[in-house]
Amino acid sequence: MISLITRVSAFRRLGWLGILLAVLLAGPGPAAAFVPSPGAAVDSLRHLLTLPQTDYDRVTLLCQISDQLWTQHTDSAAVYANKALALARRIHYQQGEGAALNRLGAALRESNLARSLEVFQQSLRIAEATHDQGLIAQNLRSIGIIYVYLRDKRQGLGYYFRALKIGEQLHDEHRMVIELSNIGLAYDLFGQIDSSRIYQERAYALARRLHTPTNYILYGLGNVARKSGQVAQARTFYRQSIAESKKVHHLRSLNFAYVGLAELYQKIGRADSSIYYARLGCQAAQTNGFLRGVLNASTLLTQDFRQRGRPDSALKYQSLMLVMKDTLFGQEKVMRLQSLNYREQQRMQEVAASQAALRARYRTAGLVAGLVGLLVLAFILARHGRQEERARRALEQSLAELKTAQDQLVQREKMAFLGELTAGIAHELQNPLNFVKNFAEVSTELVDEINGDPQNPTRDTTLEREILDGLKQNLKQISQHGQRATSIIKGMLEHSRTGTSQRLPTDLNALIEESLRLAYQGLRTKEKNFTAELITQLDPALPPVSVVPQDLSRVLINLFTNAFHAVQQRQRQHDGTGGEYQPALTVSSRVVAGQVEISIRDNGTGMSEKVRAKVFQPFFTTKPVGEGTGLGLSMSHEIVTKGHGGTLAVQSREGEGTEFIIGLPA
Repeated sequence: MISLITRVSAFRRLGWLGILLAVLLAGPGPAAAFVPSPGAAVDSLRHLLTLPQTDYDRVTLLCQISDQLWTQHTDSAAVYANKALALARRIHYQQGEGAALNRLGAALRESNLARSLEVFQQSLRIAEATHDQGLIAQNLRSIGIIYVYLRDKRQGLGYYFRALKIGEQLHDEHRMVIELSNIGLAYDLFGQIDSSRIYQERAYALARRLHTPTNYILYGLGNVARKSGQVAQARTFYRQSIAESKKVHHLRSLNFAYVGLAELYQKIGRADSSIYYARLGCQAAQTNGFLRGVLNASTLLTQDFRQRGRPDSALKYQSLMLVMKDTLFGQEKVMRLQSLNYREQQRMQEVAASQAALRARYRTAGLVAGLVGLLVLAFILARHGRQEERARRALEQSLAELKTAQDQLVQREKMAFLGELTAGIAHELQNPLNFVKNFAEVSTELVDEINGDPQNPTRDTTLEREILDGLKQNLKQISQHGQRATSIIKGMLEHSRTGTSQRLPTDLNALIEESLRLAYQGLRTKEKNFTAELITQLDPALPPVSVVPQDLSRVLINLFTNAFHAVQQRQRQHDGTGGEYQPALTVSSRVVAGQVEISIRDNGTGMSEKVRAKVFQPFFTTKPVGEGTGLGLSMSHEIVTKGHGGTLAVQSREGEGTEFIIGLPA
């Protein structure tokens, strides 16, 4: 390990640029904005690589070049990070290896979130082993950025605040500026504007006192002003951020400021200006290789061109947006489990390495004759047993953590189902309550009609009798619709009941119609323009079947909802081509071979053979990120097969439609 004195003297030989290299604070991320003139700095650093240097200094130079290029082009930054990593490992320079891993993780963050997280955690372990507090804080910040990407507020802010605490302990105010700004941007993303304003203003005041650039902070202040309705102030902040980003040649912060300004103009109805700045933001991000910036800009451009009635341009940027989403977040559904089982994987690797070492010692001990060899062998076997026990306990702990994560995902799926059910119930309750209200108003008017002067000799008793009869009929209607509302509420309570329910003889046709109505109305509350042809072919001679009504209703609503999603997707595809397409869903019931069969068939997008083979696996989903956890069909299959002793099968042809068939014992 190179000594501190040796490193300082090496940097002194590099002159003013050496002082810059000695400050390994910033690294990738917002901190890179504090390094002036990236182009000149890169040229100077590359020139230094051509001069005689120690390998330790070369690792540091390569890391600094990666830092500078990260603001210009991500792929080039990754190249130099890999060079630094290879050299650090070859000379066994542990601190340099940790720094290179951090730079490599920042470059990988644009294409492989899981791998990026793995690299950052490797760098963090090295930093902890070498007690490098600055690199520890830098990795905490880098890991926090990934969780903020994934919209995990608790994890993301947790890592950010840990990094801020280290900066405060080190009394490193330059580092504190970065952490405060990151926290402000995270609160802005999660919609907590007041908290975002507090941290961005703290970061701005400290940066001004230290005379460091504020391009990222100005962008964050612009977001706060825009979302608070302060249009003029937001425009000023964004323009200042653009000017400062250009000055330091920072394409990432330039992308953020351009997109923020474009969102401001979109908000105030100036579509041409919004398109102009969104395109500039997209160009800056594409030049840098900043995929998340391309995603934000292309999303905005898609919206703007749709509003302007330019479908070709909208389709162009929508395609770009979908490519960016798939590249960045296609792995999101596994990332939550990745963070939990990652430690278990590392432990297993360490156990495997220890076992290999023990086997090598065992073979060596076998060559040793006599009592000494036997004692060594006994010692190794005892140690092996202890390590096996530790590995077993570690594996059990990791499995418990994984089970907890699965339980949380199951609970989220249940809550999503409850939300859809509640939306349908609310719509159903509205109809009888409207009837009650209308009949009550009419009845009030009828009472006013007959509540005239009782002494009036011209009163028409026949008309009064007709009014009283009408009033009686209205009261009957009020009673009927009140009973309807009561039955809906009773059904809602049955759906919300926890614990093991008993099977009851159930009219499946009525349950099917009720579930179909709830699923359709629940979707219509979110997609008001969506309509579909609903075809029911229910066998009137269907006998009552012993089932748990609320559980089977959950299965039916889930299958109906999936069918509506499939026809929606196909409808959107046809809307872009001008073809004629009518979404349709057909549900039928019948008795076949001693069991009741329920068929739910749609004319949606259908499924490939590969998807069909995995459709009932837990956590597998074809829905876009954020629209499903992949547990709905898995839970439905378990309810039908294990809960009712039935079958749930799927038939599908890609591009034509899908049919789910439920079989229940009659």
